[in-house]
Amino acid sequence: MSRWLGRLALPLAAAVLLGASSPAIAQRAPRFLFPALAISGGALLVLSTIRAARDLRRGARRPAVGLAVTAVATLLFAVLPFARFVYMIAPAAGGAPRILTGFGAWRGAEGYPLLDPHRGIDIKGRVGTDVLAAAEGRVTVARERQDLCGLIVVVVHEPHGYRTVYCHLAGTAVKVGENVARGQRLGALGTSGQRAWPGYEHVHLELQRGADLHDLHDPRARIVGCFDTTARYPEDRLVLTYPVPC
Repeated sequence: MSRWLGRLALPLAAAVLLGASSPAIAQRAPRFLFPALAISGGALLVLSTIRAARDLRRGARRPAVGLAVTAVATLLFAVLPFARFVYMIAPAAGGAPRILTGFGAWRGAEGYPLLDPHRGIDIKGRVGTDVLAAAEGRVTVARERQDLCGLIVVVVHEPHGYRTVYCHLAGTAVKVGENVARGQRLGALGTSGQRAWPGYEHVHLELQRGADLHDLHDPRARIVGCFDTTARYPEDRLVLTYPVPC
């Protein structure tokens, strides 16, 4: 029975990863389909692990490779996502927005493995929430890319040589060539591109230097807090504020 449960759980996990890596599939599937598959697969893996542990205590012989695969799969597709869920529902310290995924992380917003290190940070927010410019600059991109980023806005921050990238928007409020002030509304938070699960909605923020798309920096290292209309921000260097209201 435990072996049968494990064999059923792994295809479910593969389906979840496929949906997470393909916006075309995720956007066309019912929104609760992949969360339901993931929860079912995680539960089956946990149950399979429990049954395997009971068999070992009773002296039954189990293939070492099968046990190792089940244990690793349970960690990746059950334990880590559950830990991310607990982290997500816990109150954020100091009222700052919740960062679901950090720069360079190998786990996505829902806690599942990524195929590549994360290019930016994922900041949690409700659908329809204003997405704000993290610093003053000029809009160079505002369009739907039909990829994992979805509806994207890019702001160049001169003369510092950096640009910020905002992904997964539901709509834009700016046009290419427009100058924006820090804290100005760029658009609305949504689920375009790599569709977030219900409760995990976020804006993906990247910090790039120059024209090289791979010259990435950690935005969090430059974030000084929530946007404050009464605060004065340095002009000799680039500092960022959270791209969502606090």
